[in-house]
Amino acid sequence: MIRDAALTWHLLQEARRSSRRPLVWFRRRQESVLRRLLRHAYDRVPLYRRLYDQAGFHPDAFQTLADLDRIPLLTKAELKGADPQETIASGTNPASCTVLSTSGSTGMPMQILLGRYESCWNRAVAWRILFEHGFRWTDRTLEIRMDAGESYAIQRFGIAPKDWMLILDPPEVWAECLAEKRHECVVAGAGTLEILAEAAQGKKICPPRLVISDSEPLTPLSRAGIRQALGSDPIDVYGLEEVSNFAWECEHRHGLHVSADSHIVEVAAPVGDVGLLTVTALGMWTMPFIRYETGDMAQATGHACPCGRTLPLLEAVHGRAIDSIELPGGRRLLWPYFHEILGARPEVVQWQVVQTSVAEIVVKTVLRTPDPLGPARLKTALLSHSPQDLRIEVQPVAAIPLEANGKRRLVIPFSGIDTPGALPYREIGSIGGGDP
Repeated sequence: MIRDAALTWHLLQEARRSSRRPLVWFRRRQESVLRRLLRHAYDRVPLYRRLYDQAGFHPDAFQTLADLDRIPLLTKAELKGADPQETIASGTNPASCTVLSTSGSTGMPMQILLGRYESCWNRAVAWRILFEHGFRWTDRTLEIRMDAGESYAIQRFGIAPKDWMLILDPPEVWAECLAEKRHECVVAGAGTLEILAEAAQGKKICPPRLVISDSEPLTPLSRAGIRQALGSDPIDVYGLEEVSNFAWECEHRHGLHVSADSHIVEVAAPVGDVGLLTVTALGMWTMPFIRYETGDMAQATGHACPCGRTLPLLEAVHGRAIDSIELPGGRRLLWPYFHEILGARPEVVQWQVVQTSVAEIVVKTVLRTPDPLGPARLKTALLSHSPQDLRIEVQPVAAIPLEANGKRRLVIPFSGIDTPGALPYREIGSIGGGDP
C-alpha cells in the first residue's frame, strides 16, 4: 500500500508539473512513449498483433506523430468481440488486477483490467484535475454514483475523506448530506448534479469550492441551474472508464484542456469542426488502448488558454455520435442544435429529444411553471429553425428521469437508424442562442 501511494504521488506531481511545459516537450514525450507502447502491444497483446497484421501495419512504421494515421483504429466492437485473454498482455495474472466495468450505455458492459502501475496511474490522472483546481488533501468530497467506490484506511485520519451516495438514494438525502457535512468538493454526472440542485433548493447549502461534472455533456442550461443552486460554477470533465479522465475545464472555462502528458487525443476533423474523437492512453500497458474510437464527437481549437497552461484545448465535447437525429438525406442534428433553441428559453428547465420515426421527433420539456400555451410557443420556435421535412411534437412532462447508468440522454435517435458516423450539427446551420 505504501509503495502504491508513493507511486501515485510521484505520478501526480509529474502530471501537475507538465501543465506549463513547452509544446515540443509534449510532442517528444508522446512520440517516445507511443513507440514503446506500440512495440509492447504488438509483442504481448494478441488482439493488437492480429489487428496490425491484418492491416499490414508494423510498430516500426511509427516514428513521429505525423505517422498517427498509419496506426489502425481500435473500435469498441473489436474489443468486445475479442476473447478477454487476447486483450491483455501475456504473462498477466488477472487475479492480481483491479477490474473496472464500463456502464454499458452503448451495449454490453466491458471489463477493464488494471495492473498495479495502471491503478496508480489511473488515480493520478484523475486526482491531477482536482489539484489543478485547488483541491486540498483535507477537503471532504461528496460523490454520487451507481455504486459506492472504494474506501481507504487513510481517509479515517482526515486525508481526502469522502462520502459516497447512490444514484438510487432519494435526492433529498443527497442534499441533506451536503448541507450537513458542508463538503468542499462534489463529484457526479451532469444529470445527477441537476437533480441535486433541484433537491438543494431552500436548504442552507455552504457552496462547495469544487463541483465536478462528468459522465455526460454539461449544457449551458444545466450549468446555470447547478451554479445557482449550489453556489459554485461546475467544472466540466471528460473521460472514459476505459482510460480515465483526460479533458477538463480550467478556471477560465474557455474549453477543455487535454492532459497531453498522459493521453494522445485526436479529432477527425479540421480545427473548429466537429469530428469523431479518438484517444490513446499512454499509461495503460496491461490492457492497452491505442487509437481507441470513443464514439464521441468533439471540436479541437487552435487557441491558447488565458490561464497560461500550455496543454492543448478542445473547444467542446458533444457526446456520443449515436446520440444524434438522422434526417432524410443523411443530415444529422446533435444536442447543441436543440440547445441553441431550447437553452435560450427561460421557461425550459430540462429537455430531451426522442426521435419516433425517420421524420418525427418528440421534444419532452420540463417547464418552470405550468403554461397551457408553452408547448405551442416552443413548437413554433423549433419549427422556425428546423428542416421543413421534420415533424415536431412538444410534450410537457413533470421530470426527465436518469438512465439506469445515472446519465440523462439529451437526444435519443430512432432505433431503426444506424448512426456510425454522425456529421456536425453546424452543417445544417447554426441558429444563435447563448449561455443563460
